[in-house]
Amino acid sequence: MSFIEKSSPRPPKSSKVRLYSSRFDPYSAGIRYLLRAKGIDFEDCYINLQDKPDWYKDINPTGEIPCIEIDDEVIPESIIIYDYLEAKYPNVKMQRTDSAYKWSKDRLFVTRFTQNVTPKIGGCIKNPSENVDQLLAKLKKVSELMGMRGTDYIGGDSPNYADYYFFAWVEVIPSLKAAHDLKIDIHKDEAYKDYFAWVFRMDKDKYIEQDRTERNVNFKTRTEFIKTVIAGAPNIKVGL
Repeated sequence: MSFIEKSSPRPPKSSKVRLYSSRFDPYSAGIRYLLRAKGIDFEDCYINLQDKPDWYKDINPTGEIPCIEIDDEVIPESIIIYDYLEAKYPNVKMQRTDSAYKWSKDRLFVTRFTQNVTPKIGGCIKNPSENVDQLLAKLKKVSELMGMRGTDYIGGDSPNYADYYFFAWVEVIPSLKAAHDLKIDIHKDEAYKDYFAWVFRMDKDKYIEQDRTERNVNFKTRTEFIKTVIAGAPNIKVGL
């Protein structure tokens, strides 16, 4: 991994997958989990979002992360990256493209999650009192949908891109709870049982565990990072 700031030179082009990301960013984490699950060797470049180098806009004019670069190919936007990686590296399937219906159901899940849940998780960082109740209501609906699916994972018998995308966001919630000392106790609520059963399975995923170890991102470091965000001085090197 490398940390890239304003003064950092642009890395030379490479045939190896380069992921421009941030250490604690959920969008980036989901891409990392998928890269590992597909067995793709990649280079992780952490962009300092508060002090980005000028050349990064040549790569992604929006200045946003995550973004993939391979030789002259540059792909921004999380969902587009998932599709690109599936098409470019098809040996390990992470999308159910063999069934138009299942593929569409997974994409709908991701789309609805992005529209309804991620804004509430992000909102809890700075304004938990305005977002936490709505977030819990959304997660209750997610649990209901998971129960209706009747499978261990969104992807069926094993995790797929939708599972990694979703988990990268909800794994932030315990740290939000700790950072803000939120009184959330829904683990024993029957309405959330299918959601938590899925969380516990995903929490043991070997690719997620590998990523956590290599990045030293866990409950403790994520909580400390969120505290730096709340304080107005994000520190992506917490714990290193």
